[in-house]
Amino acid sequence: MTLAPQRSRNLHMRYPPIDGFWTWDIKRDRIYGDANLSAYFDLTLEEFSHGAPLERCMQSIERDDRPRVRLAIRKAIERRSGFREVYKVRSEKMGLRKILAVGQCYVDDMGEAALYPGWFIDLTQDAAGEDHSLREIHEHVEQAREIAQSIGDDMLSYLLDNIQEEILQRLGERSRRRKSS
Repeated sequence: MTLAPQRSRNLHMRYPPIDGFWTWDIKRDRIYGDANLSAYFDLTLEEFSHGAPLERCMQSIERDDRPRVRLAIRKAIERRSGFREVYKVRSEKMGLRKILAVGQCYVDDMGEAALYPGWFIDLTQDAAGEDHSLREIHEHVEQAREIAQSIGDDMLSYLLDNIQEEILQRLGERSRRRKSS
């Protein structure tokens, strides 16, 4: 097997600790995974040890995310490139979780997509830290806006003001979602 050409600029991007691994045998349509993948996708370890069809795993992906994930998978296979998607999965053991899935296409001697190993991380807990991060960004943008105003750069000041407004809208949307939950 050889690595398909990488078309991403983020070759050396850093990620948090990995929560699970898989290998997809594309030609046989079998996904093999670890215990964590089993827990997140509501499959048994036995299913993953014998290889589960991709469609079986897709059932655990939230219905609204499935078309986007299917399209991303199809494009990654056609392009023989990397895969990087954020989506929600639901299982009895883990509940509703937001994950980042990352994989890389390997091709056979004929140049056909053959294996797709990958990993995922659980982003669910990051949502709580997002509000704090957005508030910090808001403060930094405020300082930059004040500097822009002090040097008389009205255009930059205007743009930074718009960024602050966008941050406040995101914070407001998040707090509205919590109240309606």
